[in-house]
Amino acid sequence: MRRGPTPFRFENMWLKEEDFKEVMRKWWEGIQVSGLANFILIEKLKALKPILRSWNKEVFGQIVSKKQRAWNLMDYWDKEESVHSLYLEEEEARKEAREMYKKWVLLEEVSWRQKSREIWLKEGDRNTRFFQQMTNAHRRRN
Repeated sequence: MRRGPTPFRFENMWLKEEDFKEVMRKWWEGIQVSGLANFILIEKLKALKPILRSWNKEVFGQIVSKKQRAWNLMDYWDKEESVHSLYLEEEEARKEAREMYKKWVLLEEVSWRQKSREIWLKEGDRNTRFFQQMTNAHRRRN
């Protein structure tokens, strides 16, 4: 049961994106508003909200499927290596697939950690299922 529009939340995973701060600065400076300082701040934040939502969907949308695609690609290269030695280009493709998989796993973890509100978890914990259970338990209580 929804109680209206979902509130806007800053996602910590955005900070893991390399050029996020620079892109954010360009968006912020591109929004032109005049008036008192507090009015300018409020209006710029209002204007930034749909931009960030759209960017979030474009860059981070479907994390689970992107992670799965990276895993499948990684698995493909591992199977190829078991059949024959990989060429240099294939080694690079395999390395890139591993890096992409690591990236999506980290982003998924950061997202679930933020949603779970469990700040006592250590940075290295990769138990995504735990984060999901904590988030769902929190939602049931509220």
